[in-house]
Amino acid sequence: MPSDQVKELSEERTIERINLQLRVQHLALMVSVTLLILTGLALLYQDSVFGRFLIALEGGFETRGIIHRIAAGFLIATVLYHFLYILFSRVGHEEFMQLLPRVQDFKDYGATLLYDLGLRAERPQLDRYSYREKFQYWSFGLFVVIMIVSGFILWFHDWFFGLLPKWAFDVAIAVHSGTGTLILILLTLWHLYLVHLSPGRFPIDWSFWDGKISLKHLQQEHPLEYKRLKEKGLL
Repeated sequence: MPSDQVKELSEERTIERINLQLRVQHLALMVSVTLLILTGLALLYQDSVFGRFLIALEGGFETRGIIHRIAAGFLIATVLYHFLYILFSRVGHEEFMQLLPRVQDFKDYGATLLYDLGLRAERPQLDRYSYREKFQYWSFGLFVVIMIVSGFILWFHDWFFGLLPKWAFDVAIAVHSGTGTLILILLTLWHLYLVHLSPGRFPIDWSFWDGKISLKHLQQEHPLEYKRLKEKGLL
């Protein structure tokens, strides 16, 4: 076999980059958030044709509320699962430590911006989690916490009426719907595009399902991680 064909086959070999635990958590998050968005939009736009269509699709207004609460419980369980995974799993703790923001992330962002503007010749060398993944992780985590807190106030409003003034519920409604809209925008306009719809990934990147990417993809997108794994003999 010619050497160039051997090299091409080697580059297409796949490795497991996302373990089963993380894939299960991601799938649970994807299902719960999708249901929350659909049922939330149905309530937010209930007086429109689009809202009435969603409510009918979800089995009526009362059923919509039940689905929304079940999905909320599923989301809370997923967050607790993720939190325990970070605390009591060595792999989970290591993953979390790599997601902590660092000064280098800001430098990489600036270097990437210069590269995209044609003011830099080479892309910056990115590690396992770049500024893009970290921003998505922490912003989404913040949004989820806000949604859970405001959602609890609205869900158990009878109990909170004895503790909070009326304006607090108005704020909770505004924050809940506004944050839900931000999550929708973040998921559809950024995360979905970066992971699945951008050039080289379209129409879908199956790594969220099997956790695998090619060595070529790893070397191009995460060169520092590729170099580290190669030096350790793990590729």
